[in-house]
Amino acid sequence: MALTITKSVRPNAVWQEMYLQIQEDQRVIISAEGLWSPESRPATILWCGPDGIEGRQADERYLVPGSNVASLVARIGDSPAMSVGNYFDFYSPYAGSLWLAMNEVEEYHNQAGSLNAQIILFDQ
Repeated sequence: MALTITKSVRPNAVWQEMYLQIQEDQRVIISAEGLWSPESRPATILWCGPDGIEGRQADERYLVPGSNVASLVARIGDSPAMSVGNYFDFYSPYAGSLWLAMNEVEEYHNQAGSLNAQIILFDQ
């Protein structure tokens, strides 16, 4: 049996707790949809989905360097952050609370939109 829940994720680099406890080796599926916009400098408005801005790789200032700017990212407890995008099916190597965020720079505060993330936790 599995638990399925849908959560809204705001478009900023602040980690948002999903209030779900993940166990080590537990299968988790995260699928997301919606549109959000990162703060783009210079002032250009770009809208994208959970995969972020294709071809625009994040540098070391972002939560997940090397992943697309504005993509949906996750971490479990204090684990390293990982890219999720619009669909991510994995067995967790970590245990702890699930956190989601936009792959953005923490100092940027001019984002818009939101995503709905459906999270499925499978029994172990």
